[in-house]
Amino acid sequence: MIALICHDITRITKDLNYINSNHTNGQVTTSTSFPIIKRLTRACNFNLQVTHKSQQDQEIQNRQFNQMLANLTHDIKTPLTVSMGYVQLLLQKNSIQQRQDLLRIQNNLTSVNYYLQYLMDFNLIQEKSQNLKLTQFNLSEALQTELFDYYDELNNKNISAKINIDSNIIINSDEIMFKRIFQNLLGNILKYAYSEMTVTLKNNDGVIKITFLNLTKERIKNANQLLNRFYTADDSRNNHSIGLGLSIVQSLVTTLGGKINLSVENNQFTIQLIFKHLQGDSDSINN
Repeated sequence: MIALICHDITRITKDLNYINSNHTNGQVTTSTSFPIIKRLTRACNFNLQVTHKSQQDQEIQNRQFNQMLANLTHDIKTPLTVSMGYVQLLLQKNSIQQRQDLLRIQNNLTSVNYYLQYLMDFNLIQEKSQNLKLTQFNLSEALQTELFDYYDELNNKNISAKINIDSNIIINSDEIMFKRIFQNLLGNILKYAYSEMTVTLKNNDGVIKITFLNLTKERIKNANQLLNRFYTADDSRNNHSIGLGLSIVQSLVTTLGGKINLSVENNQFTIQLIFKHLQGDSDSINN
């Protein structure tokens, strides 16, 4: 009898370990008729049912929250964009005093837009971590398009760009997430870069390496902390930084199965993204 009880307890323990490791909806079972083992089995299964129900409720709440956040940021983004457009039009028509007031309004709207974009990025990470939208697309063209969109802003800050992109790199991944990675890194360059920047995209035997390099006016302190959430090298927050940009990039890259390396040497700041096993079929995308 003792041997049978020990055998069943061992079996129940094995079932629990499997259920906990694989997050299934399974239950523990017993093949004996001992009352004490049956009571133990019922108690374990009741606890498993409560846990599963709690997990399901939490998943539903998370989806509802993410959807609410997506709707809210979209509802804010639309009137914000329209307001910024009207301010730009008014700046062209009004007196110097009015222009100064409008510039203050524009700066505040830009700040709101900056923080709103981070909310949108967090929601994107939550959404994509559960369901990546994998398609074949031309990574070379995607990066070139984002660089072109930032061309005027880089020129306005007198930042010369050296671009070295291998052509026609076709990958199978989530294009939206790659675009957000590029936008965050280019936005970081706009805030902190000085004089020049370099962007390279290389495909070496299926290993894709994307490098963003820029010079900074001052040496970066605590470089090993830059990927930590909420850390910012700009204590004054003159650039509206809340220390999320590089942390978001790291989360996006990790979600896509990539790796991010950061290095600082004197006034040279380098971020390299490494991706493997993303190669797509160039013929299928061209067709």
